[in-house]
Amino acid sequence: MKWVHRIIFLGITLYSMLAATAYGVQRKLLYLPPNIIYSAPTDMMEVKTKDNHLGWYSPAQNDLPTVMVFHGNASAIDSNLHIFRDLRSAGYGVWSVGYPGYPGIEGTPSQRHIVAAAIDQYKHLTRLGVKRIVFYGTSLGSGAAAQLAAHHPPDLLILDAPFNSISDMARKNIGILPVDILLKDQWRSDKALSGLTVPLIWIHGTEDKVVPLTQGQKLYDGYRGPKSAHIIPGANHINTWLKGGRETVLDALESR
Repeated sequence: MKWVHRIIFLGITLYSMLAATAYGVQRKLLYLPPNIIYSAPTDMMEVKTKDNHLGWYSPAQNDLPTVMVFHGNASAIDSNLHIFRDLRSAGYGVWSVGYPGYPGIEGTPSQRHIVAAAIDQYKHLTRLGVKRIVFYGTSLGSGAAAQLAAHHPPDLLILDAPFNSISDMARKNIGILPVDILLKDQWRSDKALSGLTVPLIWIHGTEDKVVPLTQGQKLYDGYRGPKSAHIIPGANHINTWLKGGRETVLDALESR
């Protein structure tokens, strides 16, 4: 029977090694900052906040809302130039939210650091006298927008390709591990939105292979405030804006 004990011991050892490896490398797998960053376009300013967080800013025209844009985990502060352009062309203000540990920004990426930076940048906007603020978050940025909304509810919350929680997604992909125990950053968007009553717009592509449509549906179904769903046939994880998301967002902003 010694061989049975050895097999059990080997299995426990391998499982423990897998769990330890997953725990150690999880943030390197979750946060994938690109290697370079481009300069802000000429009609946007690079702004450092009171706590030295970086944002790109273009003021609104005629008291229209300002949109805080939260990028995804493999993007950067400069990754949504086409979205910035369309919003600015319509007269809306834009603040592109910078994440600690991403190109051009000091620090290390984590949920705590990113949310703290978002809160600081939101407060900077309010100190500039901006009163009407909309959050637009894509992918991981949807989690950052949801977490900020729990602290400072916006006039409108737009979530593009959102997840219910990172822990929820991890359970589906590596359910063999106790992800709720191992995950350092769970990004519980469902919990952050609990109790909020701000208008919510959900945008998701049917062909999203990164964040499944079912994740966005779960988050949307659990939200109890005013909401509308905009599922885009054929859109994937990165092209919803070009496949109809732009019109959805601009129509929603026009009605604010």
